[in-house]
Amino acid sequence: MSTCTALIIPADLKEPARVETIDAGLETLQTLVAGNIEAVSGDDWHFYLNEEGKILNLPPNRRTAMLVLEKTGMLADVYCGNVVFLGETHDGDEGNVPEHLIDLAQQLFGLEREAA
Repeated sequence: MSTCTALIIPADLKEPARVETIDAGLETLQTLVAGNIEAVSGDDWHFYLNEEGKILNLPPNRRTAMLVLEKTGMLADVYCGNVVFLGETHDGDEGNVPEHLIDLAQQLFGLEREAA
């Protein structure tokens, strides 16, 4: 198991997006997205969401859509439910979410950071 800094974006707009240190193991990720996980990859980042989010009629995650569109210039899907962004290590393991994603999320919708 690896401990990583993650960007967590709840689908509920009343809940703040946040940066926190998590155990990036399967059980933690499944708890955060409330179900089995599906991965979506970017350049030096990826995110996890509930693989049955649409089937379960989870709310669309508008902040994730905004972040992905701003970062990639395109939106290939509707992302439903809570989302957890992480980065990758050089050998492909889970790693800290890249600072450029945190900075962009802060600019777009603000973030809460855990106490140091």
